[in-house]
Amino acid sequence: MKVERDSEIPVHHLLSPEGVRLDLQIAGPALRMLAYGIDFAVVLLVIALLIFVVFATLPIGQMIDKWLGSEFRQTLRHMIPDRRTAGAGGYTFGYVQGIALGILLLVQFVVETGYFIFWEIVTNGRSPGKIAMGLRVVNRNALPVNSESSVIRNFMRFVDMLPANYLVGLISILFSPSGERLGDHVAGTIVIRLDRPEAAEELDSLGDTAAFALTREQVGGIGDREMQLLRRTIRRASILTGGQRDSLISEVAETMCLRLGIAAYPGIDHLTFLRELLDIAERFSRRKTR
Repeated sequence: MKVERDSEIPVHHLLSPEGVRLDLQIAGPALRMLAYGIDFAVVLLVIALLIFVVFATLPIGQMIDKWLGSEFRQTLRHMIPDRRTAGAGGYTFGYVQGIALGILLLVQFVVETGYFIFWEIVTNGRSPGKIAMGLRVVNRNALPVNSESSVIRNFMRFVDMLPANYLVGLISILFSPSGERLGDHVAGTIVIRLDRPEAAEELDSLGDTAAFALTREQVGGIGDREMQLLRRTIRRASILTGGQRDSLISEVAETMCLRLGIAAYPGIDHLTFLRELLDIAERFSRRKTR
């Protein structure tokens, strides 16, 4: 595996088990920060909703807390009938508020960490922010990220945040050939771009001799069996004469038109049509093997 820079975009190269070379475009810091900004906005929205729920129930918590404090003071008076000791019972510990605060902190930790782990596992490495920016988290071998790697990289997020605003993670991304923050280094993951490649150009016509042109899909429909049929037909046409020759050529030409979805038959004779089909198919086959 190695990383090269093509057109200022880092590319992660590797060979698949089948021996096919894979080129994965690495996501830069700008795209990753934009994706995180979207995700962080969602996280803040969820946390704000949780805070609203907690504070909405706070009056009930205060009532329960006053009741517990009163019961606590009465218990102390019965157990230790000393004014100084009983006076100490006037201190309210704020049990309910403390529990609510602890729950809020725990929920905040679960939301911030669990949010990314959940989406990466469910969507194979794509949080809503990454979906919006066209990014995906994968393992270094290009396989989908697993739950173990996702948990590791997201727990390490708290290290990447240090000392503030993801400074450690940003420095790691800038100096890493594959754009990895510390969490990616530990988990063995990378963040790649899912840019759609530009559509291949249509095949050029055969010059002045071509009486028609085919789309790439139509040319791709001429497989080995079709090429063998064209070759045999052209060879037999040089041997046959009269009606047999015309019938054979006409039948094969109509068959090829149906297979390739050619609605309007070119204004040329059937034999020329078959020869040009074979010529186009052979040129296309040579281009694929280059």
